[in-house]
Amino acid sequence: MVLRYLKVFKKNIFLIIVIITLIIVSTVTKGKTATITSTLAGIAMIYGGITFIMWIIRTPTKKEKDEPL
Repeated sequence: MVLRYLKVFKKNIFLIIVIITLIIVSTVTKGKTATITSTLAGIAMIYGGITFIMWIIRTPTKKEKDEPL
């Protein structure tokens, strides 16, 4: 069952790993490299947030039938 979810969320897991890596690199390094990696991490976080919001909007909702009176 876990493998099925990993296949579906492969892109999201890769994005999270990239964001974590960029944050670690930006905290360890100094100067221009830190600025560039923190900017790339911010852009990746914004992209991840937008894709998550779009996923929530597109996901169909389960409609429950009204209870009879």
